[in-house]
Amino acid sequence: MSPVEPFLVHIRCDTDGYTHAVTEDEFAAGRHDGRFRAVCGHVVLAAPMIEAPGRFDPVCRDILRGDGEPPSVPRQERRRLRWRSRR
Repeated sequence: MSPVEPFLVHIRCDTDGYTHAVTEDEFAAGRHDGRFRAVCGHVVLAAPMIEAPGRFDPVCRDILRGDGEPPSVPRQERRRLRWRSRR
C-alpha cells in the first residue's frame, strides 16, 4: 500500500502576497482566527477568499517538490479565550 499524500489547501497570505500550502490539519486548527501555519513555516494571515491567488511561495514549492527540507516547526497550539466579565 502506498503512503497517502497529505491534503493541502492553498491560501493567499495578506501580509506577503504569496499563496502558501497549508495542510488539512493546520487549516482545521487555524480556521477560527484566520491564521494558518504553512508547510514552509510561515504563519499565513488569510487574504479575503475573493482575492485571486498570488504567486506560489518558492519555499513551499521547493518543499513540496522534495528539493528543500521541511523546517521543524511546532504545531499551532490553540489558547482558550478568556472572557472577562465587566463589573
